[in-house]
Amino acid sequence: MSIDARFVFEHLPLLLYGEDFTITYGPPPTYLSSIAGASEVGKKIVLVFKEDRNAAAAKIKTTPKKLPNKIEGTSELDLTGSPLKDDCIVDVIADLSLELQLVHSSPWKLEEEFQRGVSVDKARAIICTEHFQHADGLGSVWFLCDGSDHGQTQLLQYEFNKTHFSRGILSYQGVLPAFMVTSQSLVRQHSTAGGAPMETAIENRYQVNPHMTLRCSWTTSAPQPLLVNLRDCEVALSHIFRVGDCSPLTQDFMNQLRILVYIREDIVSYHKDEQQGLGRDPTYRCGPGIDMDELRESINKTMTDVSGLMDHYSSGAAEFDIEEVVHRAKGRRLTDLTDKLWELLKSCGSYKDLKMAFNMLFQCAARSNIVNTPTNKNRLAEIITELANRRLAIPCLSGAEALELLLEVGLEKVYKDYEFIYTESKMCSTNLLKATLETADGSPQNVPQLRKSLHNAVRGDATQGAAGMRKTLLHLDADSRTTGVKYGDEDVAGIKNSHFDEHESMERISKLFQIHCTMEHLLMIHIHLNLPNVYSDVCSELLKKTPKLVEAIDDQLSDVMDIHLAAHYVREHLDAKEPYSRHITMKSLNKFRELQTTFYFNSENICPPELAQCFQCDDKELVKERTYHAWLYRKIRTLK
Repeated sequence: MSIDARFVFEHLPLLLYGEDFTITYGPPPTYLSSIAGASEVGKKIVLVFKEDRNAAAAKIKTTPKKLPNKIEGTSELDLTGSPLKDDCIVDVIADLSLELQLVHSSPWKLEEEFQRGVSVDKARAIICTEHFQHADGLGSVWFLCDGSDHGQTQLLQYEFNKTHFSRGILSYQGVLPAFMVTSQSLVRQHSTAGGAPMETAIENRYQVNPHMTLRCSWTTSAPQPLLVNLRDCEVALSHIFRVGDCSPLTQDFMNQLRILVYIREDIVSYHKDEQQGLGRDPTYRCGPGIDMDELRESINKTMTDVSGLMDHYSSGAAEFDIEEVVHRAKGRRLTDLTDKLWELLKSCGSYKDLKMAFNMLFQCAARSNIVNTPTNKNRLAEIITELANRRLAIPCLSGAEALELLLEVGLEKVYKDYEFIYTESKMCSTNLLKATLETADGSPQNVPQLRKSLHNAVRGDATQGAAGMRKTLLHLDADSRTTGVKYGDEDVAGIKNSHFDEHESMERISKLFQIHCTMEHLLMIHIHLNLPNVYSDVCSELLKKTPKLVEAIDDQLSDVMDIHLAAHYVREHLDAKEPYSRHITMKSLNKFRELQTTFYFNSENICPPELAQCFQCDDKELVKERTYHAWLYRKIRTLK
């Protein structure tokens, strides 16, 4: 519910005249949404507080967290230090411009550390003024308090309502042992303010790991509600995957996606510069570099090697879980020629070397007896096949065509990696994976039917004067492609070596990123919960989501999974375990009065310590068993 703008910007500042208060209208503090509930608070609120940036800035710690010593004999390399590194220990680093890997795991936002509360008496005096009581408004105004009173009041709320007087108060209850959180004590606290609860809504959160949470929620009208219910509750599983948290098991696959993104960026950058008249060679920045004589030998061996022709793609009836399959996928033997060439070509150290590598490849295809015929349906496979069958002259790549060919080959190879993982682990069928790509670009795997284009290309469609010339370019008819940002002269008759569509390529990479994130979610479910009966449904639900477009992949990029599960799947895992947090709301009402009491318990303090004096000392250290930080939010609405 939104607040009346006129009240916020005209009347409220007059009431606070002479006071050093800050008034904001925006998203509520994170702790307020957690304690009172997002549905109660809304998306935007009016918040009155004092701001103190000097005190908060003085408390910023500049000492990096000491990392554990590296074990001797390990293969881990420190790529961030100097080769002349000494053994001195740095305790304080004053230069905050350095990109120190400091741990910031606070549950609150940084700007919330600058907020300070006003005195409770002052906030109540403002709310009780006649002008405030009779103001026309809509929604709520929240006053952040300093918690210096006996009840440790943290927030006061005044809700504008034409028919009711409505106020709320949120207070900090201190640290409580888990055994003191009982249904009887909660009902007693609610009843002291007005009657037994008529309805109770409960949500328990169980933390599987720092990024995975199980939420169990239910509603009951029982006079003494159960605080734990694992039989008929609604269960939701949440997991956040961040690219920067990629494990060594899946890092290679994420690096392949990064390479595809970089190649696409370089293609787009080159074409945009070309359109602006800036002539330059394309760049390739993904390969470590390789000796060209060694590369030539590897290409010749790859195209004439027959050892991999009898390799089987599937292991038959053997059963492997997803973790084992990911291990196998990292070292699986590639059977298709262009998949093997991807591993070689992406190692080139520059675009010049990459273009030279393609020339070696085309010469080998034209002059050698190729045994390992490509089976993939990409542009490079078609060129190799036509060269081997003596139907084409050796193409001469220009512009960014080498990058475009490499991108298409990489997209197909990376997709087949994920296809191996999903089908071998029996997470989903090949048809489902293909269907997800169809939704991204409108065609199965976006594989062009190039043979038809080749057939059309030699039917006399060439320009006048070109009759009898051998075709050296392969191109799919532009009319059969999906619409998007295309580069190059589409009106030139004949066929082309490569094709690139800016939007289409981004959709393909975005879908592959979604497939990778789904794999990460499934891996975490398998490792931490081991729920084999839900993998198929979870996989299907996640893959059918509309992917978010990904233009770049950095360590901060993340993907959130939030799915519903049947309660019996997690009952054994959660039985006899204390929730990490509890959110319990009791309601009672009559003709004249409505009462809502919300109890919130969390194993950690979700408020900045500088917010109030009561957060400065942590009593949890004095208790060995499970303890909770407790808050109480009470809202009373009476008829005018």
